[in-house]
Amino acid sequence: MEILGNTLGEIAGEKAGIFKHGVPAFTVPQPNEAMCVLEDKASMVNAHLQIAPPLDANLLNGLKLGLEGEHQYINAGLAIGLSSTWLQRTGHLDVTYLHQDSTLPEQFIRGLTTASLQGRAQVVPDQHIDGESFGDLVFYLDGAHSPESMVICANWFSWAIEGNNQPNQLNHLPQNNGKSLDALQKNHVEGCRKNFTQILLFNCMSVRDPQLLLPHLLKTCATHGVYFKKALFVPNMSVYYKVGSHALPPTDSQVDLSWQFTLQRYWENLIQGDKGIS
Repeated sequence: MEILGNTLGEIAGEKAGIFKHGVPAFTVPQPNEAMCVLEDKASMVNAHLQIAPPLDANLLNGLKLGLEGEHQYINAGLAIGLSSTWLQRTGHLDVTYLHQDSTLPEQFIRGLTTASLQGRAQVVPDQHIDGESFGDLVFYLDGAHSPESMVICANWFSWAIEGNNQPNQLNHLPQNNGKSLDALQKNHVEGCRKNFTQILLFNCMSVRDPQLLLPHLLKTCATHGVYFKKALFVPNMSVYYKVGSHALPPTDSQVDLSWQFTLQRYWENLIQGDKGIS
């Protein structure tokens, strides 16, 4: 199965397949279309469905979540409900913290503030260009694949390049020869107001509708005054090639780029009616 469904109800129904008889189930506040399906599925298997509230930022003792984006406070609340319930059921906690009516354990705070997830609101410098700073080539990575998540992605990207993120709000980058890249993040934040050019590198499977994704990206970025100079549409490739003049990837004339050309045509039609490229 490449996608879970085309509507919130269909997606909720597939995700609810994990519900088990007598086992607590958790979700977050949902639109009625999705919540009704979850409640019906939980009732069918006699699973107690509970709604985890978003994390109260005050419980982090002045720290920030390790994952960037306001929506991550919703995910954090769910993580607290799940983990504290499991710890209680296995005898490691006396109470759950689902309702966040008391101070969180120090271990919870440490986990929430140091969590990282590559490919989600992640900033990655090309160190082949400049190993000491972010240099002139920086990748902003996200895996948004729905209209709602595309808006969140576009807001994050726009804020990030405008320099509105603080260093400890950005996702932690991989280690560089055993050294932390926090200093590189700080240098990037201090210099990201430079006059850089934004280039879109976009990929989505053909089972997804670009007409539900690209307009949200274009319009949300435009509200921040952010426009793409170029757009590149790439195929799915899971093969890694080392970058360098002596390690060029082989040319494959058999690669089917018809879907990428479809995306390109849609993008070109889209920007004719909107200021997507400056």
